Amino acid sequence: FRRLFLCALLVGLCAGLVTSVAQRWLTVPLIAAAEVYESALVPEPEVPAAHEHAAGMAAHSHEHEHDATAWEPEGDLERGVWTLVANVLGATGFALLLVPMLAWWDRQRGGASASLKTGVLWGVAGWLSLFVWPALGLHPELPGEVAAGLYARQAWWLLAVGSAAGGLALLALATGKLRWLGVPLLVLPFVVGAPLPEGSAFANFSADAAVKMQALQSQFLIATAVTSALQWLVIGAVSAWAVARWLRPLLAEPSDGGLPRGLVRHGV
Repeated sequence: FRRLFLCALLVGLCAGLVTSVAQRWLTVPLIAAAEVYESALVPEPEVPAAHEHAAGMAAHSHEHEHDATAWEPEGDLERGVWTLVANVLGATGFALLLVPMLAWWDRQRGGASASLKTGVLWGVAGWLSLFVWPALGLHPELPGEVAAGLYARQAWWLLAVGSAAGGLALLALATGKLRWLGVPLLVLPFVVGAPLPEGSAFANFSADAAVKMQALQSQFLIATAVTSALQWLVIGAVSAWAVARWLRPLLAEPSDGGLPRGLVRHGV
C-alpha cells in the first residue's frame, strides 16, 4: 500500500504541474476576463415588498452577506499556489483509482500490459468519462453564469461519469453480446437529460456583455478540454510507467526459487 500511495503521489505531482501550467496560459486569462464582466452585472430588478416575499428576501440578503465575507485568494501568486495544490491533490486522487486498476490489468495479462501505450489509452478513457461525457450535458461554467440547482447538477454528473465508465468498460473489456450493453449505458444520461437553467445563462448581464461572455464560454470550453486532456494523458502515462517500474515486481507470482517472475524475466 505504501508503494501504491507513493506511485499515486508521483503521478499527482507530475499531472498537477502540467495541468497548472496549461491552466495558467489557457483558462486563467478567460476566467479573469469573465470576472471583469461579472463585477459589472446588471442590477437585479426590485422585488415588491410584499409580505409573502419577506422570508425569501431575507435569505437572499443573508446569502449575499455570506458571499461578501467568503475567503478568496489574494493576488495571482496566492491563487496560483492554491490552484497547484488543488490540481496535485485532484490528480493524486485520480491516480489512486487508476494505478490499482492498471496494476490489476497488468497482472491479469501476465505482467506485460502496463506500457506507455496502455497508459495513454487508459488516460483517454478517464478523460472521456470524467470530462467529455459530463461536459456534453453540463459545460464548464464561467464566473457569473446562471446554472441549475447544485444537487441536481451533481446527481447528473455522477450519472454521466458512472455511465461513461461502465459503458466504455463493457465495450472495451467484455465479450460477446454483453459488450453491446455499453451502448445504452453511454446514452442513458442524455435520455434522462441534464438539468439546465431556465432562460439564458447570461441573463444577468447587459446585452453587449452577454455576447462577449458567450464568446468567452466557447473559448473556455475548448481550453478546459485541452487542459483536462493533458492532465489525463500525463496521469495515464506516468501511472503505467510507475506500475511497470515499482508495482509489477511486487505483484508477480513467485517462481524459480521464490524470486518474482518480473525479476527473473529481467535476468536477476
